[in-house]
Amino acid sequence: MRFNPFTVAAVLAMVLAFGLALRVFSQNSGFRHEVNQSLATTEGYDQKFIDLVDHMEEVLTIRASFSYPGGRDPMTGRRREVASPNAGPAASAPRRVAAAKGAAPKKTPAAKADADELPAAPAEPEDKVKLTAIIADDYGQHTAIVMDGERSKSVDVGDMVGARKVSRITSKEITMEDDTGIYSYDLSGNRNFQKK
Repeated sequence: MRFNPFTVAAVLAMVLAFGLALRVFSQNSGFRHEVNQSLATTEGYDQKFIDLVDHMEEVLTIRASFSYPGGRDPMTGRRREVASPNAGPAASAPRRVAAAKGAAPKKTPAAKADADELPAAPAEPEDKVKLTAIIADDYGQHTAIVMDGERSKSVDVGDMVGARKVSRITSKEITMEDDTGIYSYDLSGNRNFQKK
């Protein structure tokens, strides 16, 4: 018995088409079953999630209203050192005030000549960087939280704060460098600058 090659090809094409259609139908049915099962178990999930976020915001607001003194963080278990609340920018140098009310001291010609010869001391630019906290991880590495103007940043050794590179972080202070010098800040609010 001889088979016509066209007939054999047609039969094979029909078998393959039927198998492919059966596979597509099976996949679609399985996908629909998974979707329906997922919808049944997650009904109302969106509202539950929104309620959970609202609750967490309320709890965190209450926690933020209490001052954190430093030490072991109750939420993460890591050690955190926090800058003292009265740590602020270093006090400016005291200014001389006239001895008599409303009377300005008289300048002698010699004092006036000396004042003209001395160049005015350059005013140091205002330092907007402030150390606010240092966090120690489980391996003894430290991360510092610094204020750069109005922005708060979390920095590690090697990170940049403006034009300054963080060179060292200890449990009590952070050291940064730039082209002009070395800046160090501690948790008490003290700042130190050394020219290179």
